[in-house]
Amino acid sequence: MTQATWTAGALARILGSGLLLWTACMAAPTAAPAWAQEDVKPKFGPDAIPITRASDYVRTAPAPDYWALSPYYVPQMTGASCSLASVTMMLNALRGLPALASERLVTPKQLLDRLDDDHWRAAIADDGEGISFGELIDYVHRSLAAYNIDAEVEVWRPRDASPATLAELRRILAGNERSADDIILLAFDQGTLTGDVGLGHIAPLGAYDAATKRALVMDPDRTWYVPYWTSDARLLDAMLKPDRADPEGSGLIRVRSRRASG
Repeated sequence: MTQATWTAGALARILGSGLLLWTACMAAPTAAPAWAQEDVKPKFGPDAIPITRASDYVRTAPAPDYWALSPYYVPQMTGASCSLASVTMMLNALRGLPALASERLVTPKQLLDRLDDDHWRAAIADDGEGISFGELIDYVHRSLAAYNIDAEVEVWRPRDASPATLAELRRILAGNERSADDIILLAFDQGTLTGDVGLGHIAPLGAYDAATKRALVMDPDRTWYVPYWTSDARLLDAMLKPDRADPEGSGLIRVRSRRASG
């Protein structure tokens, strides 16, 4: 006999029929509490495949962007600093490993200090709300200038989920996959891909497998995720989803390096 059963029996003898109301109020809930649901929820939803379970492409294909980015894969330090981490990765990938021992890699702190922008600093703080897609475009331009990287910046913002728009996205992703001279930053709704809470998010594109029509997202949210693959069609859906900062959805920024210096 458990302690709970013994206590109920004792109360029954004392309270008589009053126990019926008490046990009814104490009945187990029909749905598990949120913390219990999290205990059994998969790490990724059905639209994301972690690279730990799908590494064939980066092992067998050249995957130039993946190998340019992965040595400089850094985490966001707050829940709102995905933009800073992503731009930092982009800068290091475009610059490459410095030749001299005296030259530093770009770090998130160094980038933030070099731009000395109070708005960006506040937006990515622990209690910050992040930045919009339009602000990201501005910070990409300013960051490239701060590190003397001569580059062309192409902005693509989808307006619908039509076959023509999806075909255009595939053309951009496939073109970007040809070399490490260009890096794409994705702006999208994270939950649409991972199956978790929907939030505006920024991450570099690690690779694109045209045969399977899947994109590799180098998500800087390292507290919860590793790089993961998602279909290009689902990525388009995630770009189109509105949020507080971008009510019309987001898109991508493709940065093509023409010349890089320290």
